[in-house]
Amino acid sequence: MNSQKRVVRHGLAGGGFATLLLAASFLVLGEPTRPTTVALVAWLVAVGGSMLAAGTRERVSIGSVTVGWPRIAAVAIAMLAVGWATVSAVGLLEGDGITGLGTLEAVITALVVGYFAWFARECWVGGALLEAETFAVD
Repeated sequence: MNSQKRVVRHGLAGGGFATLLLAASFLVLGEPTRPTTVALVAWLVAVGGSMLAAGTRERVSIGSVTVGWPRIAAVAIAMLAVGWATVSAVGLLEGDGITGLGTLEAVITALVVGYFAWFARECWVGGALLEAETFAVD
């Protein structure tokens, strides 16, 4: 495993673990019976579980199909981007953004979602701008 691949895989595993902890915190500290909390926790568990799987396993079996870690990572990061954009947009439309930064939050969200979209594409195609061996499946 080359150093770039190691960094990406460790980042996915750590990010997945942190996301699962965040989901657990919403269950413990929030109101787990509210539909919005349930939806948020379900999204976080899907993203965190997918990222953790992509970071710790070379291949994942889904039914009768085996999928390499880069495709799992691409889907996880795409789900993260869509969810982040949705939560931020809803917060901004309600006038209660996540950070309280108003317009700056919209700019930060656009940049972060753009980065996530780019990285999800890199994972999906196996490296368009990054080295292909970073996304090699052993």
